[in-house]
Amino acid sequence: MRFLTSLRARLALAGFTMMYLAVLLVFGVGLLSEEEATSTLVDGVEVTVDSSGGSSGWSRATVAALLPMTAVLAWWWAGRAVRPIDRIRSVAESIDATDLHRRIGLERGPEEVVALAASFDSMIDRLHRTATEQREMLDELSHDLRTPIAVLATNAEVRLARSSAPIEWYRDGFEQSRRSAQRITEVLDRYLVDARAAARTIDRRPIDLVLLVRDAIDHLRPFADAGQVDIELDAPDTLTGAWDSTAVSRAVTNLIHNAVRHSPAKTSVDVCVRAESDHVDISVSDRGPGIPAHRQAAIFERRSRSSEVARTNGLGLSIARHVAAAHGGSISVESPSGSYATSFVLRLPSSSPLS
Repeated sequence: MRFLTSLRARLALAGFTMMYLAVLLVFGVGLLSEEEATSTLVDGVEVTVDSSGGSSGWSRATVAALLPMTAVLAWWWAGRAVRPIDRIRSVAESIDATDLHRRIGLERGPEEVVALAASFDSMIDRLHRTATEQREMLDELSHDLRTPIAVLATNAEVRLARSSAPIEWYRDGFEQSRRSAQRITEVLDRYLVDARAAARTIDRRPIDLVLLVRDAIDHLRPFADAGQVDIELDAPDTLTGAWDSTAVSRAVTNLIHNAVRHSPAKTSVDVCVRAESDHVDISVSDRGPGIPAHRQAAIFERRSRSSEVARTNGLGLSIARHVAAAHGGSISVESPSGSYATSFVLRLPSSSPLS
């Protein structure tokens, strides 16, 4: 009975049963009403006379003729009922890893099937965004690794080409190779943090959040001094909790670096750490060009650009958003219209106090 495993076949059978039962009911009542019999006595014998004539025969023929017609109608109706499902299946079979642009776009049909199609389209949208981010990350990774790898290769070729040279010359070459190898390690660590944050896999460990923020500021101090930008911190002495130190440090560093990069000379970047009852806020404010309201949501996308202002984030703000989401937190931006001030707030859920 493999035929009955088909949804269309089951619907057709159910539809046929209901429709043909209706036919039998209608014509059955007609037949019963037509079969009027009368009884008379002829020579003392009771004789029953049928007054329905031949109409009952025509009714039975009609019922028999409607049998195949009802079956065809039921099969057609079942086909229309499962057509949206066939459309979903067709689109699903046509999608592969290299083409995630097709959508079902079902607007009419049973409410449950339309909802299923909408959920399927939403899933494909998420897969498309993920695949796009992965391709962009690979492109950026290859770009960031190309220079240090080229330095390593060129440095080795130059040193090997000379049979004799002062020892200091070789020391310089080894130092260049060491810096290039360190650069490769930093790039890989940075992208590993981004991948972990995007996958929402974090490693919670006891850390002092204020100390982490201070380290990020100290790391960026030379960059800020070069642009004549001061970095000021407003925070308690300590704030301990369980967070992913590598991921949070990356997010905070990105926010401060972004603020310093867009700050005019002789201005300051304000970093504030505040602990509330159920969350911790790390705010970073600058006095650079503002961000139009209609662009504020897009700046957290990878390689977002605003034509109105020269604020580009590349991976930085996207990573910060992933880190916040991985911790169950959020990130927001405030940039009042017409003002030269922008403030980013990284909100992380509070963890249990740690000794």
